[in-house]
Parts: sequence; C-alpha cells; structure tokens
Amino acid sequence: MKRFGKLSLLFAVAFCIALGAANAIAASKYPEKPITVIIHAGAGGGSDIFARTMAAAIEKERILPQPLVVENKPGGSGGIAFAYVAGKKKDPYFLVTAVTSFLTTPLMGLTPVGLKDFTPVANFAFDEYMLMVNTKSKFKTAKEAIDFARANPKKVTVGGTQLGSSDSICTYLIEKAAGVQLNYVVFNGGGEVNAALLGGHIDMAVANPGEALELYKSGKVRILGVFQEKRLVGAPDIPTLKEQGINAIYVQNRGLCAPAGIPADALKTLEEAFLKYTKTEAFKKYCKDNMLTEAYMDSAAFGKFLEEWNGKYAVILKDMNLIKKK
Repeated sequence: MKRFGKLSLLFAVAFCIALGAANAIAASKYPEKPITVIIHAGAGGGSDIFARTMAAAIEKERILPQPLVVENKPGGSGGIAFAYVAGKKKDPYFLVTAVTSFLTTPLMGLTPVGLKDFTPVANFAFDEYMLMVNTKSKFKTAKEAIDFARANPKKVTVGGTQLGSSDSICTYLIEKAAGVQLNYVVFNGGGEVNAALLGGHIDMAVANPGEALELYKSGKVRILGVFQEKRLVGAPDIPTLKEQGINAIYVQNRGLCAPAGIPADALKTLEEAFLKYTKTEAFKKYCKDNMLTEAYMDSAAFGKFLEEWNGKYAVILKDMNLIKKK
C-alpha cells in the first residue's frame, strides 16, 4: 500500500508538471485565432485608415500567425466601441483604437467605461493638427485672423466635429492662448467641415495633416499654422502658431487598447508584434503620407501617457464647460 501510495503521488506530481507545461505551451501559442480590432469611428476616417493599414501590413509581413480583423463600430463619440471592448474583459482577442475621444468621451459622461476598464497596449504615432482657411480668405496669417477676432468677438467662425473632439479642443486652446472668443460651428464629420470651408460658409477649420495637406496641395486651402513647437519636417514652409504669437500646442495620439485583465503573455506578444510593425516600410510610408510623427510606446509608457492626458483633458473640458466642475 505504501509503495502504491508513493507511486500515486509521483504520478500525480508528474501529471501536474506535464499539465503545467502543456498550459505554458498553449499560452505561448497566442494568438490561435483572428484578433478583432474595433474602430471607434466610421469607415474612411483617420482611425480607419490607421487600423486597416496596420492589419494589411501585419498579415503581409506575417508578423502574427493570425490576422487582425477590422470592424467599425461608430457612434456616441466612440462610446459604443469603447463599451463593447470593455465588456470583453480579460479577452486578448479584442482591441480598440484609442485617440483623443478614448479619454474625452468617458470624461464627458458619454459612456460608462473609462481607463480602468482597459489595458493600454501600444501607441504608434502623433497627429499634429493644423489651422486652415479657404484660399479666398482675407486672412493671410494666423496673426491676422486673431487680431480680427480680438476686435470682433464671436465673429470668426471655426468649423469642426463634436464638442470635446480634437477640433474643438484646438479651437479652445487658440482662444485661451490669444485671449479671443471664436464661434465654433459643429459638423457631423471632417468631410462636412471641409465642404463648408470650401463653400465659404465658415472662416476657418481645424484639421489633422492628412486632411489639410491634400486640400493644401490642390490649392484649395491656405494653412495658417500648425499646433506644434517646431515646424513639421514634411512641411517646413508652414509656420507654427507659436511663432506667430499664439502658444497653442496640441497633438493627437494614435494607439490601441485591449480589455482590462488580459494575460501577460498575450500583452507581450502584442507589444512585440506592434513594435515590429513600426519598423516596416508600410508603417514608415503611412506616417509619411499622412504627415504623422512616429511615436511608439509600449504598454507601460502608453499607460502613463494616457493617465497624464486624462488629467489634462479633465481640466480643459471643465474650462470648456463640457464636464461639471466639482
């Protein structure tokens, strides 16, 4: 009996070791099925282009053994997509695009989820925003526009998307830096903003480089300045707002987050894959074509960035009267 008991014990130990090894092997096989990337906005926008470019490159370069499947879930200023992915807690097979609205939408109470419901995975790049006017505009420089606005409060119209968006925040930063009052006009999307600007229905518009530069190259708009410390390498002829006396600095990040509580090995696999993607020609071309600045951050660094900007946006949105002051 004693010998049988010892044999049973040894068998049990061996079984547990084998089971543990099997689990380790299974864990290392992540991903074993396609990973769904949820885009918080509609097709054709900046986040959509970002995600689809990445998915195509990762599949072509065989960076992961399984493809990234891109799915759009627009609505609620991103709130629908954020709540959907947050509801997949611990599931590493779901990711969501994370830009400005990833922070501002929860802060404004438009979705019940927030930073605590996600795992930051990686940041890839920054969008440097631009202020533009129709080429027929009387404003030749940002300083001219601001001088006019200072003498004529609320008379200069600026087009953009919903309140709390990057467009509206950039407009607020100009108002605060220059001590002026602008008239912000809300449109449903960037396409409508551009149409209104080209049609002469608004005086100015805020846009990311991808949108602004195409119109600029075609001679339809004049870019008055960029919301940066220094001129963009790809557009050295365009001045910054700061050098025109308007200290308005802003960038929008482009990143990905997963639901809270995903396995550590899965997170590591994703970090390594996305870092490898940023070394590809496809990513370099994407950044160049859309005038983005490369800014890769791993999970830890991206998490700190999100926490920092969550605090900054809370202050800005309170000042904009978009969230209640306590």
